Amino acid sequence: MNAILICNVGGRDVVSKAFPKDNIGERTWAETVLARYHELYATLRLPIIGKALQYLAERQIALDHVILIASDQPPPPDGNDQFWSSDTIHSAAIIRRLLSEGHTPYPALPTEQITIWTIRDERDRGCDPSDYDLTLRFLERQLTKLQYQYPQHTAFLEVTGGTPAMTTGLLIAGTEVFGSRAEVLSIHPAQEIPIALNTGKRLLATPLRATLRSNAATYAYAAAARTFLEQEAIITDRLDPKAASLIDPLLDYAHYRFNFDFANARKALAKIDHAGPWQTELATLQAQVVSPDRRSLLAEVVHGAAARYEIGLYADFLVQVVRFEENLLRYLCLLQGAEFRNRRGSSDPDGPYLAREWLQQQPFTLSRDRDPRRDLPADRSVLRELIGQLLYPPDHYQQALLQAIDRLGELVKRRNELTHHLEGVQKIGLARAFAGQQASSTAADQIVPHLQHLYEAVCKQPLPPSPYQQINHLLERLLQSKE
Repeated sequence: MNAILICNVGGRDVVSKAFPKDNIGERTWAETVLARYHELYATLRLPIIGKALQYLAERQIALDHVILIASDQPPPPDGNDQFWSSDTIHSAAIIRRLLSEGHTPYPALPTEQITIWTIRDERDRGCDPSDYDLTLRFLERQLTKLQYQYPQHTAFLEVTGGTPAMTTGLLIAGTEVFGSRAEVLSIHPAQEIPIALNTGKRLLATPLRATLRSNAATYAYAAAARTFLEQEAIITDRLDPKAASLIDPLLDYAHYRFNFDFANARKALAKIDHAGPWQTELATLQAQVVSPDRRSLLAEVVHGAAARYEIGLYADFLVQVVRFEENLLRYLCLLQGAEFRNRRGSSDPDGPYLAREWLQQQPFTLSRDRDPRRDLPADRSVLRELIGQLLYPPDHYQQALLQAIDRLGELVKRRNELTHHLEGVQKIGLARAFAGQQASSTAADQIVPHLQHLYEAVCKQPLPPSPYQQINHLLERLLQSKE
């Protein structure tokens, strides 16, 4: 790992047993140490930064740059040098010299790889390191330049030294600028080993997980999968490892299922060996895409239509309405014994043709059946005429059912017209196609309930729960799991 180390320098960062600070100001003390460096260097210690350097050395982390953040205020005009005398500019110079000469737990670094920053305002004047606003703005400016210089490096932030404003500023600006590459080293005087906190991952994990939730709530599973692929390390930070391993296949499954690609949906979950406490939910989702019957597929279309309507994909919604209507008619015809064939001439309930032999056995002739030598292409208008003949004369219930199906007719026409022009689909257009030219846009909200009513009337069972709600609920549980 290649890295940079950014350290705050405070009054506790360099000390000497042979030359205690007592009541000497930090500036004067450090100037004296520099003047007597050869005499005192063997007694100098780095109680905070030294632990950070040892932590990095033990992990064989290659440091390409060390930044020492110090203070250097202008001399006070009134002679009150209390704050000026506490500046750490010369303390940072001592630390740089110790680093370059190898008198630290880390191997010697070239002097040009050790830079001292002094906290300055926009006019390049030294300023008060206890001023939160000035310090934060200074660090934002400097760290932004630094991250362009090291776009791939991990940035270790040693925030313990310096003033509270310096600690806060480096923590906020460093995490903001370096994002997931920011590693905070928290060093307590009583602890030998620093505590490493990846604040970048932790702070970014929340909005990225929120993005996944938002994508899933709007059924944008492909976008969620891409986000997860690009930001997996951040999103899964501190999640249960098993839960983290399930998010990618679950999002793939959701994407394929939303597009009615059951084969690839099965493959997505087949990659999972064992799902731990989530095994039952995943097994249920897997079973739903293994050999679903016709009623299950019709329910899938209703839920697909509802999802697309919910997020305003009205053109795609119309596709699902047409799909549902035609396949509902086919199902009714199958219940009445109709026989279909595929293009190879084999019997197939999903085939595009009505079998000629079966048609010849019926006591009626369909209006478009003009060639007695061939199977009859079975589009939705043929299916509608056929079920009308098969149910003739319809009883009151059957008549009401056919009339309810016919209410979708204008929506079907609207979908077919889309291929002939470049206009968009609006909610008001759906409403008027469904409920008449005087209807308001809210009438469109009754289309999905109407599809559900038709499903339940034909399939003789309640509409099953939406699979997408099951998927999103499971995703939420995975994102809330903890190590």
